[in-house]
Amino acid sequence: MKTFPSFGSHCRVVCRWAVIKDEALFKRMMEHMRLNSMGVSKDAQLRAFRLLKSVLEEGTEIFDFAYRTMKSRWERLVRTISLSDRFSLQENNPQYCTFYSKVRQLSPAYGWLKCEREEDKDCYAFLKAANIIGREGYRYGAEDRYVRLSLVKTEDDFDLLIERLNELIPKEDGARTFEE
Repeated sequence: MKTFPSFGSHCRVVCRWAVIKDEALFKRMMEHMRLNSMGVSKDAQLRAFRLLKSVLEEGTEIFDFAYRTMKSRWERLVRTISLSDRFSLQENNPQYCTFYSKVRQLSPAYGWLKCEREEDKDCYAFLKAANIIGREGYRYGAEDRYVRLSLVKTEDDFDLLIERLNELIPKEDGARTFEE
């Protein structure tokens, strides 16, 4: 993708464009852009920009808080899923962080849950029946065995996700037990 800045009075506008020859890729990119900008007004985007600008002027405390929160949520999700023979998550190996200039454990915003059993070909439908909300894997180019679970939620919503997963897992044959 190519980026061009354009200036007008006191405002900077960024225009992004790309030449895409593959129609299927173009459609996937358009769907991705539609899903990721859905429901966000320009006013909300400008307020978020002003907030981030002031946060950057204050230092890194908010980023430290966000990292600790997301890392903790990821660890809770991994602990919960590790009790299951039916589900698995993507690997999450430490990587170099350019913001902190050191190798750190990742703290992803989304968990890619995979239904491992042959009978669970539609993982989204299986989880939906258990009142667990995620996004279908096919929306992101993955198989129907995958569901994207959001870790970017309110604390109460995330606790409810873990609670519902904990209710679902003991019903499996061969599920392990874990005391928190």
